Amino acid sequence: MSARSGRLLSAMALLACMIALSGCWSRKELNDISIAAAMGIDWKDNQYLLTVQVVNPGNVSQKQGDTSAPVVVYSAKGVTLNEGVRRLTSSISRKIFFSHIRIVVLSEELAKRGIARPLDFLMRGNEIRSDFTVVIAKGNSAKDVLGVLTPIEKIPANFIFNALEVANKEWSPVAAIKLDELSKFILAEGVSPVLSGIHIYGEPSKGKLEENVKSSSPSVRLQHAGIAAFKKDKLVGWLNEKESRGYNAITDRIKRTSLHVSCPDGGVVGINIAAIRTKMRGEVKEGRMSIQLQTKIRADISSVECEIDLTDPAVLQTLNGKVEAVGKDVMRQAVAKAKRLGTDIFGFGIAIHRADPGHWKKVKDNWDERFKELDIAMDVHVSITGTGTIGESPVNKAGDGPS
Repeated sequence: MSARSGRLLSAMALLACMIALSGCWSRKELNDISIAAAMGIDWKDNQYLLTVQVVNPGNVSQKQGDTSAPVVVYSAKGVTLNEGVRRLTSSISRKIFFSHIRIVVLSEELAKRGIARPLDFLMRGNEIRSDFTVVIAKGNSAKDVLGVLTPIEKIPANFIFNALEVANKEWSPVAAIKLDELSKFILAEGVSPVLSGIHIYGEPSKGKLEENVKSSSPSVRLQHAGIAAFKKDKLVGWLNEKESRGYNAITDRIKRTSLHVSCPDGGVVGINIAAIRTKMRGEVKEGRMSIQLQTKIRADISSVECEIDLTDPAVLQTLNGKVEAVGKDVMRQAVAKAKRLGTDIFGFGIAIHRADPGHWKKVKDNWDERFKELDIAMDVHVSITGTGTIGESPVNKAGDGPS
């Protein structure tokens, strides 16, 4: 065989492989499936109430003449979640495709009963990916949350996901927890999970109407609110805004945020937290357990609403001290709430385990109670490095206002 013939046979073989690999025998035609963007799970009548938010492709693509809603919400009950999924087929003409789910909403009632069983279904199914975010419907059903139409984002699931991601980066009283991380929390020893809450402001039934998103000021809106604290897989309470910020500071989850501190003679100074880093260390001495938290904060001045001289190093030092006090206060409030709830959501148990594995074996079976006895030492260091693009504030030159 000539070299040319050999090359030709090789090329034909390669082409045959490419044709085989590009075959579409297992492809699901778009006309045969419904793409689910979000899933909600409630507990009703001693059964699961499964809700699925399905994308309406005609509306989302802005097909001319299509005035239908961007999503359609379907619900069905089942003793198991799989039964609920199968029962949905009686009211929808296409097979539901779950691989693009971005958000799973769990109701408070379900979370209080325990979320381990629903998580088992979500993790076990080969059609469901594990990179979606899980939230708790605070004060509303998961079904109602998924029924609210949202402005800006046509698909409400995208709004819920993107709003949480932005708040997680720019504000601090939320916690964007994906399924993988949630399952690790539940399976781990020495830490319990948290999830962000989402609340409907307004009448849920009006949120389903298209008029809600046509207004420049929607009467019904979704907002992420607070952090839900769990003891293993059961919801035991909520952290308020300050406690949620303290939780994120302790667990090193804050990326950026802002706060304000008071001025000596009235007024406030706005502080932009540009970077924050917390290190946690456990210690066991003569059977006494303690946790040391070392937090470093880099901050900038964002606004001045009082008469102060930012060129004076003593003034900046005073502001540093005030920010440190705020940081310690929210962290202490978070620890106090967790101790009242009897759940270690910070991973202090993991730190004790690392410090003294032998001692951990003695206390782990009763950790929720021993956790309440922990001594927590907090060392917060703040460095205000920027005062903005102007020197003296206009406030220093302003009068008392119009007479």
